[in-house]
Amino acid sequence: MSVSGNIIIMPDKFRDPYIFENILSMQEEIFSERASLDMSRVAFMEPYSMLSFLIMGRNYLRTSGEKLKLINVPIHIQQYLTRMDFFENGAFNMPEVLKDNMMFKRNVSSSRLLEITMIPNKERQSVNVISSVIALFRKRASIILKYWMNDSVTDYFVTVISELCQNIFEHSLDSGYMAMQTYRSGNENIARLVISDSGIGILKSFSGRDDLHYAGAAELIEMALTTPISSKREFGYGLCQVNSIVERLKGVVFIRSGGSSLTALYDRKDTNSKHIFHRNGLVQFDGTQISISLSA
Repeated sequence: MSVSGNIIIMPDKFRDPYIFENILSMQEEIFSERASLDMSRVAFMEPYSMLSFLIMGRNYLRTSGEKLKLINVPIHIQQYLTRMDFFENGAFNMPEVLKDNMMFKRNVSSSRLLEITMIPNKERQSVNVISSVIALFRKRASIILKYWMNDSVTDYFVTVISELCQNIFEHSLDSGYMAMQTYRSGNENIARLVISDSGIGILKSFSGRDDLHYAGAAELIEMALTTPISSKREFGYGLCQVNSIVERLKGVVFIRSGGSSLTALYDRKDTNSKHIFHRNGLVQFDGTQISISLSA
């Protein structure tokens, strides 16, 4: 990161959830400087980074009453963000708007995605939104999941979308966002579903469960992911069911909440292999951000 006048030059750190930590570490300075963000060095942005960046912008708007201003956005990044409805959420100011002939077309060839959708924190509204998202996903599933396609995989993802989006209004006490996209990175095709919010987070959500014992928030996240516990009732199967599906599909789960994260890797070659990595002491970023990934 470099700062020039009232401009902060953003690094090219939007490529995956792990290096996006570099952007999160800049949040305090971005908020205090009230600077424009120069995006000229950003070459690629994936769904997790995009939604986390959107939440950062929303947090800035809530605390300052102003929108974050982006400048020098590369055309291909602006095209992508516009196609994903990033700017429709009103958290960022853009100096220029792309002409219609420069926009990505909303046709079959660009439908390997689900655009950003806000999930309200009220149950009735959320149920309607989630139903619409699932209907759209089923319509586009053969394109989004081209490399993994069969009916059971589609049904698995319907369950994952439903469970994770439902967690927003049940647990976070705030609204959130979801998006999904299949894209190519190096020699791999990656399908990534992301559900993010800026609510109370997993640690605070479980604050009333005195019967649970854990060393840190990352360990609590693992408990919620791998055992049927709930912050609302004695037993809960939401995250646990999601984890079982991702394990069956040999995918990756990444969860970040507050200042902790967990990564669960399920080996595609060894059916009995899984690797879980904890990180505590990260930069505080309110809420819970979840990424579900498959690669082929």
